[in-house]
Amino acid sequence: MKKRLLPVLSLFAVLVTVPVAMAQVPMAKLCGSCHDPEPGVMMGFLENIAIKSGTIQMDFMTHKEVVKFNDATKVKYVKNFKDIRNYKKKGFQINYVEKDGEKLATEIIRFDILKVIEDDEKLSRDEFKLLRQDPKVKVFDVRPPMKYKMGHIPSAGLIPAPAFDKFINKLPEDKSTPIVFYGVGGCLSPTALVKTKGLGYDDVRIYTGGFPDWSKHEFGTVAVDWLKAAISKDIPHVLIDLRPGSEVAKGHIKGAVAIEFADLGTSKDKFPERKNAPIIFYGENSEKAAEQVIAWGYKAVRLLPVSFVQWKEGGGPVETGQAKSVITYVPKPKPGTIGVEAFEEMAVKIPANVLLVDVRNPDELEVGKIKGTHNIPVDVIGQRITEIKGDKEVVLFCNTGIRAEMAHTVLKEKGIDNKYLDATVTFDEDGFEVEEN
Repeated sequence: MKKRLLPVLSLFAVLVTVPVAMAQVPMAKLCGSCHDPEPGVMMGFLENIAIKSGTIQMDFMTHKEVVKFNDATKVKYVKNFKDIRNYKKKGFQINYVEKDGEKLATEIIRFDILKVIEDDEKLSRDEFKLLRQDPKVKVFDVRPPMKYKMGHIPSAGLIPAPAFDKFINKLPEDKSTPIVFYGVGGCLSPTALVKTKGLGYDDVRIYTGGFPDWSKHEFGTVAVDWLKAAISKDIPHVLIDLRPGSEVAKGHIKGAVAIEFADLGTSKDKFPERKNAPIIFYGENSEKAAEQVIAWGYKAVRLLPVSFVQWKEGGGPVETGQAKSVITYVPKPKPGTIGVEAFEEMAVKIPANVLLVDVRNPDELEVGKIKGTHNIPVDVIGQRITEIKGDKEVVLFCNTGIRAEMAHTVLKEKGIDNKYLDATVTFDEDGFEVEEN
């Protein structure tokens, strides 16, 4: 992105804490399977933490919530506030006090159910790979069904931890059968282990790294019905047909890009810049193709577990004739976000019907700010609603996108439509620069 030359301005203000009122119960369904809701306690998954503004955004699956913390807030099972950043999407309990609608964390506790798991019940990736070669071992994915369908470890079954009791019949009848659970590296698989051992199974272990660790080094499997849905609903993905061109011309999966396996090694430049783009292979040598692309640094490489003939017989959408030869991957933005190009155009000359709000702290604006923007730090945005209400389109930004999303959540809960920039904005004496996250 080219830098926009704007004047560097300074601004000073007094920080004031603000309440964020929420009507919904701040407890994720998974947490509720073992805990009862209590006043002054929230349990869910860490979405983001902004240390400069002293705010944390929690995800309870049904809704998101922002809570404040300060120097008096205690932490447990993490080193400090900065260390909390290493546990995004992991389970946390926050004990808080509320006065006049304000929620302030008194203690932030990382769920550490692994402390009740014996060392010999934990598997590294290498240990897991060796163990799963035994045909007697049963492997289960404990993530939600949609995550499983998007990609899972080959041959793994599904027992989602939040609905464990409904899937008990998926467990083997023989309680001496070796079982391995994996999730996202958090509390899901340990929870499933504890419950399974409680049913009398005596050989249960967990792959601690979970699917995120697996995806960095190995390929996964995509569910057929997920790919059908992705094609019909235009969900961004990259589908590669590795078969010879003559076969592809007779028929191929709708939207597939034709790259013969023999040509894959010289096709690296065709692949997306984004390393987290979902890439799906089908045809002969799929496993070798997946290993090649993983070596290039891609982290969401999948295999379709059926042949083209099976896909067609199963009613999957197909096309005939020449398949595409160029990969086009355009990820869909997060709900509520504004695109980088649209933001840059807006920032150069702010339209009269737009209120561009910088949610950084006032002292950060000393380095630079976008001329014509309005500064309301995220920790006081709920209190300064009167400055936002009106007929203007509200667009929020910060320097990383984290606090902008938090502010977006606060305003959304208060019924104020707004968009936020999910990108990195850097300032210097020449102006500002925007880069996609």
